[in-house]
Amino acid sequence: MKVAFHTLGCKVNHYETEAIKEAFVSRGAEIVDEEDFADVYIINTCTVTNIADRKSRQFIRRAKRVNPDALVAVTGCYVQVAADEVAEMPEVDLIVGNGRKSEICGLVMQKLQEAERVDGAHADVLVLPREELTFYEDMGRIEAGSDGMTRAYIKIQDGCDRFCSYCLIPYARGPVRSRAAEDIVEEVRALVEAGHMEIILTGINTALYGTEPGAECSLSQLLTMLDELEAPGGRDFRIRLSSLEPTVVDKDNVEEIIRHRRLCHHLHLSVQNGSDAVLKSMNRHYTRAEYLEIVRALRDYDPDFGITTDIIVGFPGETEEDFRDTLDIVKEAFFGKTHVFRYSPRRGTAGARLKGAVPEEVKKERAGILEEAAEKVARDFRFSIIGKEQTVLIEEEEDGCMTGYTGNYIKTYIKADGEVPEPGRFCKVIPTDLFRDGVIASPVI
Repeated sequence: MKVAFHTLGCKVNHYETEAIKEAFVSRGAEIVDEEDFADVYIINTCTVTNIADRKSRQFIRRAKRVNPDALVAVTGCYVQVAADEVAEMPEVDLIVGNGRKSEICGLVMQKLQEAERVDGAHADVLVLPREELTFYEDMGRIEAGSDGMTRAYIKIQDGCDRFCSYCLIPYARGPVRSRAAEDIVEEVRALVEAGHMEIILTGINTALYGTEPGAECSLSQLLTMLDELEAPGGRDFRIRLSSLEPTVVDKDNVEEIIRHRRLCHHLHLSVQNGSDAVLKSMNRHYTRAEYLEIVRALRDYDPDFGITTDIIVGFPGETEEDFRDTLDIVKEAFFGKTHVFRYSPRRGTAGARLKGAVPEEVKKERAGILEEAAEKVARDFRFSIIGKEQTVLIEEEEDGCMTGYTGNYIKTYIKADGEVPEPGRFCKVIPTDLFRDGVIASPVI
């Protein structure tokens, strides 16, 4: 049996897809590319934007065109909030919501064993309501080293209770649930033993780890456990947080977190907008000044601390003055990278009911201005580490250079000669100049 996967959206979705793949492999399935002829197609969807919904539908139809007799199973956030809409698609055989992804392999096997699948028959729909998503779903441990990469993601948390007015994810993922710390530590141990030297902790809202009633430990306590973990075979490793939300953490929380010795000096800290008025309308529970307090705490700890972010332009009611505030915060926070998004109203969110819609041409213009300004700031941030020793995790060879990332998340190109370690090793370097999307550096001899 050949099985193909297509995954949209966040790193949590990709992590969960890997777990589903391993379940199929354990049953003897052959995993093939998403473009190939397969007996089963699994589409793990996203619903952050209308575009994500559309891409999900497009791939469902494409899969059935490649093999009209294939079984098509659809899971993820889009089906969680719009199961009826997906069920109307004749190409879909099975719909599995969040909280039941660990069952997909068994459900597909059962479906394949049915005596006959009738063309045009309604899909089987297995979607739990949000109020029943009260448990952390155990997807099993990802097989260490299965993809040969030097970095690995570990899901530590699910769900969100922030209800930002532009976002459907709290409805799609349910309330906050945290993974058992012991399971996380053991998966980290196995991944490091298999050669992964950077472990990225990820979740729907990673900062909410351990905040629900009855949680066994906090995020800071988990990081302490990982600091104390004896690396198998004496191999050292580092930890990177995929993101922190300023809706959850403040300056004091961040100061407690960043002092852990294995933690990379980089955080993805989504500001979303630089205007207090827009932040309030977005239901983001912080002000511009409070966000910049966190930034100052990070830079007081390490002047070269890397901060990346997300920003939405064109939220309803956003004025030219609001937009200027956003341009200013990009410069003041000195972001290493800024992901710019044009606001997309999502049916079912509070934002979709707001007045003062910003015309699409204005959104496009503002996004272009912001992207240009953000790229200049990012270049200046990269330039700020020229001449300063950095530790790079070597990942691969690219166009005659060994490449990897510094702890503060700057891509680094190192001339591949006998002095550069193989992929999967740390290397001390001195950046010498800007280069492409990062810096070029010489090894420290």
